[in-house]
Amino acid sequence: MNVHALVSAALEAVLPNTWAVELPPVPTWPAVVFDIDSKPEELWCAGGGYDQHSVNIVAMAEDLDVLIGLMPQLLAAMEALHPQYQFDEDAGDADYEPDPAVFARFLTVRLRTPRY
Repeated sequence: MNVHALVSAALEAVLPNTWAVELPPVPTWPAVVFDIDSKPEELWCAGGGYDQHSVNIVAMAEDLDVLIGLMPQLLAAMEALHPQYQFDEDAGDADYEPDPAVFARFLTVRLRTPRY
């Protein structure tokens, strides 16, 4: 399974309204969108290799309490990705500029997958 499919399945188990890269034109709330930045690990081992993935997750909701309750569930879904999950890098408030009535929070986690 590729890393996008892995992350999508984990997040959809928490919130089926999950999207890769961008939201649909008229989203419903709450919603989650994620993107993944990947790079190869250099000089890790002879004849093998791993890729590091920075997974950027943004959750949005019209109710801040719903959003605050959703964030630990999203982190737990990422932590459950053994052995790929490495650590959470960052989290905090985010802006959803198309609609000022929508709250947003972000979470960035690091995953590691074998290249071969």
